[in-house]
Amino acid sequence: MKTKLLLFLALALGGSLYGDDLRLLADPPPEPGPTLLGVSRGEMDSYWVAPYVRVNAGLGGTNITWFKTDGQVKNLASVENMEPGFVWLGGPQGVIRGLNENWTITLPPESGATGYITGTPDSRVLVHEIHPLPGGIALEIYVHGKPVPDVGPFLQYEGRDVDVNDDGSTALLIWKDAAHTAAQIVAAGTNGDVRFRVNCGLEVDGPLVAPDGAGVLVHPNTGGTDENTFLWYTVAGKQVAVDINPNPYCLGWVPGSRQSLFSTEGGEAQSYRLIDWNTGKCRWNIASPTAGTVLAVGLTAGLIFFDSAELYQAGSWRGAEWPVQNGSKEWIRTFQAVSVQDGSVVARWRAKTPQRLTGEERDHFLALGDRFYFVTAGEYVELNPEDALLKKNGWQ
Repeated sequence: MKTKLLLFLALALGGSLYGDDLRLLADPPPEPGPTLLGVSRGEMDSYWVAPYVRVNAGLGGTNITWFKTDGQVKNLASVENMEPGFVWLGGPQGVIRGLNENWTITLPPESGATGYITGTPDSRVLVHEIHPLPGGIALEIYVHGKPVPDVGPFLQYEGRDVDVNDDGSTALLIWKDAAHTAAQIVAAGTNGDVRFRVNCGLEVDGPLVAPDGAGVLVHPNTGGTDENTFLWYTVAGKQVAVDINPNPYCLGWVPGSRQSLFSTEGGEAQSYRLIDWNTGKCRWNIASPTAGTVLAVGLTAGLIFFDSAELYQAGSWRGAEWPVQNGSKEWIRTFQAVSVQDGSVVARWRAKTPQRLTGEERDHFLALGDRFYFVTAGEYVELNPEDALLKKNGWQ
């Protein structure tokens, strides 16, 4: 009966029963409003933040649940704040816990719970930026929850904070001396060992540190198009300068290399380019590998993965599971695997059914040791990059 009614309405509105000509007119989308009757007294936001780690945020605050591989609850904690790789448990000194590694750190009394705190997404390294003297800066670094020798103290340059690579390498901009007439770059490796300290002129900004502290990118802080010029420094000093236009943004580094991926955007065009800082040359520059919206990018040694949402193109009949509702749009989740070597699209993966995006998907890629994951709010999966090369498990 329902199907006959739909067909009758289609004919009455001038539609056809054949092929893609069937069109059902829809009312304009309604204004946003409550989804339940009455006055809301409580709401829960629950999502995956990492493999086996679930967040529940609601009326009682934010709670983290760690699960064992068999699905049993391993641990629970109530947290004040959460960052990639760690959670802040609070306390007068500051108690921090790893998300993906089982460590707990109580910050030492002399440094206190002040200063910028950051770390690596895999929880391997935590960095606490401290200010042991007026105008000074130093780094307390923890590897697997254990302290290693501090980096610094130095004279902090123009209030700039530490930059941390996903492998735990760090970089700082500092003043060379108390005269404040020259800036320097300090780079440290994955275990907090200082790799180099070099002069870098006066007006600079950044920095962006390469894996294992092999080099650091900065750009002139002189305004205009100079902000699109990136200067590459190593232990030998300044090596190359590269202009990247328009509107460059560094998405990350190929693991274990001196190659960084940039997105650039001009008008409606989005493109991606890989820069090899050993030579200062652009290895490749490609248009976006997807016609949809890129939601997340993950870098591995051989492939770069793009997670995207492409607009679902409806046919003449989508079945009872996907009816037209107030002009709402549905999306197909797609993945593209791009070769680090030449920028070619090696393989694509496309979901079988569409879905509605809420804006709370929380998509991200995450490398934990030799395992590579893709995490959304509702699910996480382990990816094998070899599947894309071999066209296995849905890759085409």
